[in-house]
Amino acid sequence: MNIIQIVPRLPPHTDGVGDYSIQLASQLLKGHGIATQFFVFQQGIKIEPIVAGFPATGIPAHTVEAFLSVLPKDITGIILHYSNYPYLRNKWDAPFWLVSALGKTVKQRNIKLIVMFHELPFLKFKKFNFLHPIQTLVSRRLAKSATTVITDSARFQAILERWLQHPVTCIPDFSTIGEPDDGVPPLSDRAPRIIVFGGSDRVRVYQNHLKGLLYSCQALGIEEICDIGKSLNLQPSDFPGVRLVQMGFQPAEAIRELMLNSLAGFIDYSRFPGDLGKSSVFAAFCAHGLVPICSCYNPSEADGLEMGKHYLVPDRSLQNLSSIQLQTLANNSNMWYLNHNIKQNTKIFASYLKSISGL
Repeated sequence: MNIIQIVPRLPPHTDGVGDYSIQLASQLLKGHGIATQFFVFQQGIKIEPIVAGFPATGIPAHTVEAFLSVLPKDITGIILHYSNYPYLRNKWDAPFWLVSALGKTVKQRNIKLIVMFHELPFLKFKKFNFLHPIQTLVSRRLAKSATTVITDSARFQAILERWLQHPVTCIPDFSTIGEPDDGVPPLSDRAPRIIVFGGSDRVRVYQNHLKGLLYSCQALGIEEICDIGKSLNLQPSDFPGVRLVQMGFQPAEAIRELMLNSLAGFIDYSRFPGDLGKSSVFAAFCAHGLVPICSCYNPSEADGLEMGKHYLVPDRSLQNLSSIQLQTLANNSNMWYLNHNIKQNTKIFASYLKSISGL
């Protein structure tokens, strides 16, 4: 079975969506015999013909005709990874042509379409969030054109179900850096180290939540902060009482090994209240058995995540936790993750692809 996955861009460009689609493609092939070819949406970026073992091509022009001209004849399904902003030229742009292209494909070629909504088009004004009026039209039309709609947020799921008037599948994100091969070691076997990892939210940890990070280290007896990612030129003098190790970019294998030998991970996801389940960084912490620490409470109970049960926040309660309580919390977050790990997520995509293709 051959399918197309449409993504904004692919590694080495990192935006979470391309990484997600690569992991999904690998597991679809290994576990279900479903082969992926990638279509890359963004123009003006270099695209290698083979990425992680999969063929990849850019859409030559943003027109219906150009899209149909490069669509292989032997595919039986399309997965669109839709995340709004990477598909836009500016804040008031909207890819209506993509809706038309996919609609014609579904009708003319009888190709089935899964739309995975990684984002919905929210605008923020002061403390208010509201849906972007123009971009919402595209999202609604994509949802109504799809054979199957999937999302990674219970908050998005509620909106999509309101649009469609039928149930929508919600599966929190898996770890896009991969997962441990042989389970996770107990906290007692790990170094007193905390991991700070990710993109722009990692920057905000140091800009807005350094005090909470240092408090967490002091309360839990952590001796080392390991920073992974683009150099931020952090100053060790700003981290009294703890050793700062700036590792820069690291391959996924090295990050996984380091996480398996660390006590905790710190994340700021305050920009996305209610959406902690769609953080691939949080997922990586859970997958590798760390104690996840969030900069503040994130109301993500709809995705099965509870403060104090699946993650901690840097408040006074940290000082009163025993090693048994920390291990219980790490176990809870790991079990939450295992219910939607890479294999479980992929199984859902594969079941929809095979059922809609008559296999």
